[in-house]
Amino acid sequence: MKFKKQELNDLLIAWLGISVCFTIILGGYSLLLGDLIPIIKGEIPFSFISFLTLLFVSLIVTGSSFILHELAHKYVAIYYGAKARFVMWIQYIVGAIFVSFFLGFIFIAPGAVYIYGKQVSIKENAIISLAGPLTNIIVAFLFLVSALFGMPGLIVALGFQINLWIAFFNLLPIGPLDGKKIMMWSPLIWGIMIAIPVVIIFF
Repeated sequence: MKFKKQELNDLLIAWLGISVCFTIILGGYSLLLGDLIPIIKGEIPFSFISFLTLLFVSLIVTGSSFILHELAHKYVAIYYGAKARFVMWIQYIVGAIFVSFFLGFIFIAPGAVYIYGKQVSIKENAIISLAGPLTNIIVAFLFLVSALFGMPGLIVALGFQINLWIAFFNLLPIGPLDGKKIMMWSPLIWGIMIAIPVVIIFF
């Protein structure tokens, strides 16, 4: 299924916005926490080259985590006969950039996949929801494998950790998150899914 121009624009803007947030944090460019960032610790002075380098790293990481997560929702919904499109939330993207710069942390909801055109069942809705965090878990391990083929360690570490954190967060069984929809269908599958990032992250 082809992307409409507006949806493609939304995806690209969301991707860039999230990447800018990560670039600010990784580079220690935040006003509040600039010298406390654990990865670089402000040791690299700001320059156009260093900013572009970190932006490139961030584009890889966010493309694998946020964007693939949303696309997984979209295409599984289409598989079940529904229509789906990603819609960015520009106010949240802009707000996240300001928060990253002024406060030094990332909390972002760049948008969501809207499903319409068909009333999906509880099972279908759960599997659509499952597709996002499952994609994150798979991609996290693909980053580990990529280290065997020479992928830079910083990209591997960030890609692995961020994908697992996004999977964990989205699997929480609260509010509109994926976890609640999965648990309503199968508590067993939900438990298995959330156990994977929990064990790796916290143990």
